[in-house]
Amino acid sequence: MRIKAVLFDFGGTLVDTPPRFDYETCLLNLHQSLLKNGVCISFEGYKQFHNEVRDRVYAGNSLREVLFAFRVSEALNRFGYSLKPTDRIIVEATEAFMEPWIQARTMEEDVPSTLQRLKKKYSLAVVSNFGHSPTVWKTLERFALVKFFDVVVVSADVGWRKPSPKIFKKALEALMVSASESVFVGDEPDHDIEGAQKVGMRTVLLKKPSTKETRYKVEPDEAVSALEELSRALKSIEAKAQTNISKHRG
Repeated sequence: MRIKAVLFDFGGTLVDTPPRFDYETCLLNLHQSLLKNGVCISFEGYKQFHNEVRDRVYAGNSLREVLFAFRVSEALNRFGYSLKPTDRIIVEATEAFMEPWIQARTMEEDVPSTLQRLKKKYSLAVVSNFGHSPTVWKTLERFALVKFFDVVVVSADVGWRKPSPKIFKKALEALMVSASESVFVGDEPDHDIEGAQKVGMRTVLLKKPSTKETRYKVEPDEAVSALEELSRALKSIEAKAQTNISKHRG
């Protein structure tokens, strides 16, 4: 087996959330945008409804993606406002929320050099669970990573979240490669590793210092502690696959 494509998770793999990041900063920014556009509601009241809508949306572990803008419009509906997710007020409030999120992201210094090296040999893609597609693109642009990727697939555009096979298959179709020719790299054993394996992809788990040592429902083909180790892991996957082919022929 020759690997033709390497697909990456986004958050926690290519970029990280700083340990002291304050989610409320984003909500405050969103609230200020609403006030500027004439939506006069209290911050604490909005925060309560926003969080209630978020919890309801993701209750029951549904893999259907719900746009972040929908959550904003639903929260405002509790105050009597009838605004669609595509209305300017909601769009601007969503962008206001996302801006401090984008600026707060961090990136390990080995990411660009690793991607540059891999790009010479493989097609590369991003597959991200995120309810606002422009934020993924803007973050990749902020770190000058867009140029490395042939395909960027975001759950907000697909309507399904990892580990749904639909989002993985969407990326594979866009790359025009089969699952057996592809490797998925991610930091989430359930969403990334299990989801990718279910569609027939090989997998590499990125184990961060914060990753807890535990037995997962599925085991990755390889594990690395930094992306700079990825070339070694990919060579190992190809070698194992070749060995299995030889055994079957023998």
